[in-house]
Amino acid sequence: MLVRGRLLTPAGLVEGTIREEGGRIVEISREGDGEALDFSGPGLVILPGLIDMHVHLRDELLSYKEDFTSGTSAAAAGGFVLVGDMPNTRPPVNSLTRLEERERLAAGKALVDYGLYVGVGPPEGTERLSLGLKVFMTSEYYSERRGETIGALGYAERRKRLVVVHAENPKLYQEGRLGMAGTPEAEAEAVREICAQGLSRLHLTHLSSRAGLEAVRGATCDTCPHYLLLGGQELGSFAKVHPSIKKKEDSDALLQAISEGKIQAITSDHAPHLPEEKGDPITAPGGFPGLETTLPLLLTLVNKGLLSLEQLVKLCSTNPARILGLEGFGSIEPGKFCSLTVVDLKAEGEIKAERFHSKSKFTPFEGWRVKGKPVATIVRGRLVMHGGEILEKPGWGRNVRML
Repeated sequence: MLVRGRLLTPAGLVEGTIREEGGRIVEISREGDGEALDFSGPGLVILPGLIDMHVHLRDELLSYKEDFTSGTSAAAAGGFVLVGDMPNTRPPVNSLTRLEERERLAAGKALVDYGLYVGVGPPEGTERLSLGLKVFMTSEYYSERRGETIGALGYAERRKRLVVVHAENPKLYQEGRLGMAGTPEAEAEAVREICAQGLSRLHLTHLSSRAGLEAVRGATCDTCPHYLLLGGQELGSFAKVHPSIKKKEDSDALLQAISEGKIQAITSDHAPHLPEEKGDPITAPGGFPGLETTLPLLLTLVNKGLLSLEQLVKLCSTNPARILGLEGFGSIEPGKFCSLTVVDLKAEGEIKAERFHSKSKFTPFEGWRVKGKPVATIVRGRLVMHGGEILEKPGWGRNVRML
């Protein structure tokens, strides 16, 4: 297969043609003979395939909220070629047996490539199928499971496994209009404590505050669009999320940190629920869908001059691939997988949840005007999404640990 257009390569933007064989890029040339997928129009740019390190694809007992097919359809529609599925499922993914069950389920239903995290539990053998260990400090480290959690951290460190941490100390939560919510100090205290463990591959996910960011030592970290864009706004229960959205000065600090390279990745924390579950501000579960809003929101920042396209690629492709240890992703070069995200920088529109491929049809960004959108998603040489339509059948996506 040939793919032609304006390519964002390590050398910069170039007009060229990618030749793919067996799912990998074998050549990039100025001119390419033969019929090609042509993305040469005004405003179109071909990016290295985008990676979302932090999503919740639900399924199993929570399939009414989302399943692997609907969730990876949302990923493809949002321009993501690879997603990392979190283990707080029902039942949880916290053993090799559960990990194998999760893999069998995903293998027949996923449309884009995926990785699976494993939670705190018997760790033996889980490295074969998982991206790494996910620790929810609120319910594991700061609980009667603390000893078990420290044991899992030790196992991960001995094998130099990635450890992804939701860092909040629930003892420092405060009562608010949306129920108990984590404060900046709840985040910062947990960040300091987990960083003090001295783990060699520690990643702090969805940082929400200036205080949390300033506490990071010896770790990589990510944040989410809602923490960058919604700080200080009057928000209802649809925007309830853990960690909670903080003040405008926190959003400003996170945006500044991105420009300074202090934050290595942006994730969606795609957390689908049904709209009717989000009605009561106290009992509403935390989270909302994000796979189909993340890239339009970030491209809008690019168009406003607050983020460069090169920074977006680092945050959503190059750095996530490096953090996850995935050498086949993250850039457009020979030898890499031919997994690509095509965007239209000029396309303008409005975020409408009713159009989502996700089962979760709501968003705190409802009605936001955006400029820039994904127009095609190519996964290992296969055109999975084009023009908002899903073209591939479930089962094309593969566990990246098995590629």
